[in-house]
Order: sequence, then C-alpha cells, then structure tokens
Amino acid sequence: MSFIGHTDFLIEVQKGNIAGHSIIHKFGRNDSVPNGTWAFINLLGATTHPLTAATTVRVKAGNGADTAAGAGAREITIQGIDSNLAEISEAVATAGASASGNTTASFWRVHRAWVSSCGTYGAANTAAVVIENSAGGTDLIQIATEEGQTQYGGWTVPTGKTAYLLSSSVTVDSGKEVDFKLNTRADFNDASSDPFKSVRLNTFFDRLAAPHTLQPRSPSSPIPALTDIWWEARGSAGTEAVSVDFELLIVDD
Repeated sequence: MSFIGHTDFLIEVQKGNIAGHSIIHKFGRNDSVPNGTWAFINLLGATTHPLTAATTVRVKAGNGADTAAGAGAREITIQGIDSNLAEISEAVATAGASASGNTTASFWRVHRAWVSSCGTYGAANTAAVVIENSAGGTDLIQIATEEGQTQYGGWTVPTGKTAYLLSSSVTVDSGKEVDFKLNTRADFNDASSDPFKSVRLNTFFDRLAAPHTLQPRSPSSPIPALTDIWWEARGSAGTEAVSVDFELLIVDD
C-alpha cells in the first residue's frame, strides 16, 4: 500500500491498517499554575509522579450520586501501566460517598480515566472523581465535575513500544507569560537502583503569552519503552490557566 503524504499515513495508522503502529492523543489542563514554580499540566497540579511501585488503585470517596445505582457516574475505567509494564484498562464500580473496591491489577502509572457508565442520559459524573492508591492518601488523577474524562498532560511508554512526538499545542491565559516544557525520564520502574535515570528535557517554550503549536516535518527522536512523558508549566504573574494537547506515534519494537 502506498500513501501520498504524511497525513494519509497517520489516518491509516489510526484506522488500524498499519501493523505495529498506533496513535496516542493526550490532552491536559491546569487552571492554577503557580508563579515561578513548575507544575504538571493536569487537574491535580502535581509536581512529581506519585508512585514508585505498582499498586492497586480505586475511586476515592466522593459524591453520593456517583455510585453504582446513582444518577451520576456508575463506573470508571482506569488506564495506565500495570505491574508487567504493559498498558492496561480496568473498570471499577463507583461507591458514592465511600471509596470503591480496589482494582484487580496493580498500576505503576495511571495516565487516563473516564466515566464508562452513568445513570442519567446525557450526563456524566456529578462531582469531581479522583483515582487514588488503594491504601488511600495518594491522589493519582482526576475527572472534573461533569466532564467524564481526565485531562492529564502525560503518558508512559509501555514495554515493547517506542514513541515519537508528532505534534503539540499549548494555550495560556490571554496576556500572561508562561514557560512550558516537555520532559522524559527513562526506566520509570527503577526506583531503587542508584544511580537513577535523569529527567531529560525534550521541548521548551519560553514565556508564551498566546497559543502555540509545534508540528515538525518529522517526528521527534525516539522515546523508548518504559519512559515517562509529561508536560509542565511555570507562571510569571500570579496563577495562570494552561492546557496542552499532543500526539504520539507508537511503534512496536
């Protein structure tokens, strides 16, 4: 099969017609980036990855309507990297004002979650839904009220895969200047061997005051398996709201 151009090839990848290739589309938002301090572009505003070992996870205690027989979110599907370092998805029933049951699988990373069942036509979660570790006390990712989907500006490359950055787009509050950077860190699952793999800068946008899009003619350098990929932002005048949208081409090793 031959293709006329770059876009045609990516469409065929997205359709599943190119063996060993797939597309990952991720987006994140942080509506309160601090002044002078780097923060992840996600709804929790984290400043580091919270897990250093695989653990079962659950839906944190929340709103009474977001329960298995309620009007809001009845089921949440959680996606990430499991204890075998492969990408996995698992659905759990919500429990309203109580924490849900634990997942069967253990997760090294949680990089996406969504409402996969709700109790009212045209609705989603009635309040914010947070995924936490099964012991409690460590928030991992959040679905904002009524949005039905997390906004997390990061992803982790599963075992047996290599990622290539295809494009990115960032937005910022009008008239405010914000720094953006894309970081990677290899061997994310090695939290005990000294020395550790360093955080590595992949892309930096300096003092943006307006939306910016990066669409290189060729993909970025290969990002190997077991590498964390995440966006951060740093404000310059009070707190700023920012967002990021990016695409990765994933190729089987």
